[in-house]
Amino acid sequence: MKLPLEATIAGGYRFFFTRIVSIVGTLWFPYLLLLALAVGGAWLVLPHAVFRGDFTDLDVSLMKSAPVLTVRLALMLCGLVAAAMVAVGLMRLALGLKQTPTFVWFSLGLPVWRMVGAKLLATVILVLLFILLVLIGVGIGFAAYPHMQPSAGVTVIALASLLLFFVFVYSAVRLCFFLPAVVVAENRIGMGRSWQLGGGNFWRIFIVWLLVAVPVWFVVGIVLQSTILPVLMAELLRLPHHPTPEEIKPLLQSVWHMLPVVFPVMLLAGIVFRAVMAGAAGTAYNAVTAAKEDSAST
Repeated sequence: MKLPLEATIAGGYRFFFTRIVSIVGTLWFPYLLLLALAVGGAWLVLPHAVFRGDFTDLDVSLMKSAPVLTVRLALMLCGLVAAAMVAVGLMRLALGLKQTPTFVWFSLGLPVWRMVGAKLLATVILVLLFILLVLIGVGIGFAAYPHMQPSAGVTVIALASLLLFFVFVYSAVRLCFFLPAVVVAENRIGMGRSWQLGGGNFWRIFIVWLLVAVPVWFVVGIVLQSTILPVLMAELLRLPHHPTPEEIKPLLQSVWHMLPVVFPVMLLAGIVFRAVMAGAAGTAYNAVTAAKEDSAST
């Protein structure tokens, strides 16, 4: 069944503007916990002067040490759980499964772990697909280039790379768009079900993604271009070709001082993007499954 494009886009933005209180209520506590864990982990493994913006005593090679890598891995896992928790909360709202306002959301129930499993499985599938497509591209290059003129060989390789890239994007879009809705609505990981619902809807889903992502990140780009990017570019241009750890520290200090501007902007953009996409996915899922049920009943 075709995804209703206009209704899906409108549903995504309508969800954001009409359920903004519940959206913020779903997001703030899991990510506040994650932020607290990140600050606590950094406090354990980094010089405390860093938290004041003083990088004088920071050994840049410390970032590759076992304690730092352990903290980073732990935070990645906690971030995955937090993202899954938020995804479940948003999808319950977007699918209409929860009508009452949400002011605080925290859950480690089975739906959250299903979402974690779905995200991990989708990541593994896409990574393996990417590796396979790279191997196919390399094989095409080795097979075609020696038997052609250099210009023709480069053209063939470029076209093959473009086609393989499209295959990857197509697979990612079709596999992932409906996945959170399937996990929450049908109480299963449902990778095959998500792929099935995405059938024949690639371009519609892609347009939905563009019409959500472009406005949000266009505004973010304007803000960053007028704040952190000039400072960052100025510091980067001062660096030599192979900078030493000591020469990198002024760059870190400049970025640190811009965090009060950058962090709220990125946080707000992330909230808007995630909420609108959740609303769009919930609207699309309800429309497509209702259409399938109507078609089956007739």
